[in-house]
Amino acid sequence: MLRSRMRARIIVRTALIGAAGLCALSAGVARVASAESQEPRPWLCRDKPVFSDNRAMHYEFSAHDGRRWQVFFMVLTPTGGHDGFTVVRSDEARASEPAAGVLPQGRYFAVALYRSASGSWTCPSFARDERGGEPGVLRNFCYGEGAGGCAVALKVSRVEADPPAAKQ
Repeated sequence: MLRSRMRARIIVRTALIGAAGLCALSAGVARVASAESQEPRPWLCRDKPVFSDNRAMHYEFSAHDGRRWQVFFMVLTPTGGHDGFTVVRSDEARASEPAAGVLPQGRYFAVALYRSASGSWTCPSFARDERGGEPGVLRNFCYGEGAGGCAVALKVSRVEADPPAAKQ
């Protein structure tokens, strides 16, 4: 009788330890899945403004609100991993820290996402081109929410083949 009680206790303890291990394992898997779901997915945004040129292009990316914004430059290829889109470059901007860089010649889709308070990446409500005829500017995109102003701007300019000589 004593032996059967001891065996029963050992079986129960083993089952509890196994269940606790399984719970810990599932919690770890859930954390990994949650972290992966927090990755930006710019190819899912509805608005994907496009620009192209046969020369290198300079971009300036600036935020005008307190959010953390990231711009993603994508190309569309038949073998692209996400509905044909492949992210080839990204850059981050905050209100006090604009970003800039150079893209090689080609055709790009530009999507800006912001990080919400919950930590998820969010597509803005709209993206529009606000070109004003400025010489050398290919596109001047504005991304934002609702009918409001421009929360973040992306200006794309042609890189001139020969920069102007410095005045002496």
